[in-house]
Amino acid sequence: MDSPIIRDVARWTNSFFKSIGIKPLHPPPPPPVVLAKSIISGLNLSPVAKNFVRCAGLSGTLAICLGVYGAHVLKDNNQEELRRLFQMAQTYHLLHSVALLALPLVSRPILTGSLFLSGLAFFCGPMYFHAIRNDPRFRLVTPYGGLLLIAGWLSIIIF
Repeated sequence: MDSPIIRDVARWTNSFFKSIGIKPLHPPPPPPVVLAKSIISGLNLSPVAKNFVRCAGLSGTLAICLGVYGAHVLKDNNQEELRRLFQMAQTYHLLHSVALLALPLVSRPILTGSLFLSGLAFFCGPMYFHAIRNDPRFRLVTPYGGLLLIAGWLSIIIF
């Protein structure tokens, strides 16, 4: 708080101390500003947790890039069902990419992260492939990917 009264009292006190031969104390210099290389390196996370956070960043980037790709490629030349399928894959992909960021907070991050990553691969991957190539042959593994995603969410609760 800087007011005229405080400044006057401080000035009077300094001049009084100088008149009796006491030098005023100077405040210590502020601590140096340390810029962290990244947010991840500033946290006290285990190497496994850092890797899952990096996977979350990569997965989120991929989800956004695929969303942009789908918005431009699947405009008018595809059926409505394929666009809906692509949108659903992209939504689940982005949602679980954000969920990967919370892995350092769970009790068993390796288990939960492995379930989420494999669930993303087996759930969203075949849906992307079907929507882009109009080829449903890999859609048989989609339910297993969904079960892996559900198991990932349950592993947060149970373990």
